[in-house]
Amino acid sequence: MEMKKKERLAALGIIVCTLMWGAGFPALKATEDLPAFLIIAIRFIIAAIFLSAVFHRRFRLLNRTVVKNAFILSFLIFIMYVFATVGIRYTTSSKASFFSCLGFVIIPFLNWMIYKQKISKITVASVAMCLAGIFLLSYSSDMGLSFALGDIICIGGSLAGSLQIVFLDRMTKDERNDPTLLSVLMMIFIAVYGSIAAVFTGAWQVRPAGFDWCVLIFIGLFCTAIAYLLQAVGQKYVPSTRVGIMCALEPASGAIFSAVLLGEQLGLFGWAGGAVIIASLVFMEVMSARTAPAESGEKEEGRSA
Repeated sequence: MEMKKKERLAALGIIVCTLMWGAGFPALKATEDLPAFLIIAIRFIIAAIFLSAVFHRRFRLLNRTVVKNAFILSFLIFIMYVFATVGIRYTTSSKASFFSCLGFVIIPFLNWMIYKQKISKITVASVAMCLAGIFLLSYSSDMGLSFALGDIICIGGSLAGSLQIVFLDRMTKDERNDPTLLSVLMMIFIAVYGSIAAVFTGAWQVRPAGFDWCVLIFIGLFCTAIAYLLQAVGQKYVPSTRVGIMCALEPASGAIFSAVLLGEQLGLFGWAGGAVIIASLVFMEVMSARTAPAESGEKEEGRSA
């Protein structure tokens, strides 16, 4: 019962995490005049300083395994951000949005290919609903059926993001990896990557205004530090297949926040897509809760036999 309670709280934490990522969309829109690598560098520097200060005692748990895993995860996250930033320049915004979110629905298939995990019928149905919702959310008349260079780059970024979720699922189960310390080290590594990229692209020459700093601090604390901490801690108790569906709330909440805060027109397809994504999450959670007692009962019978 205690483990079930932890799983529920972890799932709630991941949902809050995706809502924070979604809130980052209108925030990033407000700072769109700043260089992308400057934003990446500053947001992760703020996140690294904040988490290091709050959880400085966790550094006593430092070991070679957690450093290595943090390096791998941070590299995948950084690649995701870089590919998304570059990819949107070579395709339409609607297609970039769709292909950048594609990783959320391929996580079960990555688990199947890498770890030979079976894909349940519930997962397949949830993924199909989620994919339809993402398409509706991203749909516009200029979507087209052809592949541009930017589409491929966005898919690459999406793949990197989904691999981060898949690998994090396994790493948090290893007792040598403290999820909180893992989050702190990830923020530090990405802050270093972003700072180096900002130096080479000349992004540090730009000086953010006062309002920009307020937005960047919000993004750094809530959309980065707290969000990634909730993800790392939550994935210790929630399977990555469910996390993938939960993370699909990010574009849906991002579109809704943008409509409410920035006055952007979401349209009928957009609202329908957001509703379908939420429905796919509810469907997976309800069906998983129903099948869990039956599965545990089967395991108990197997042990007694």
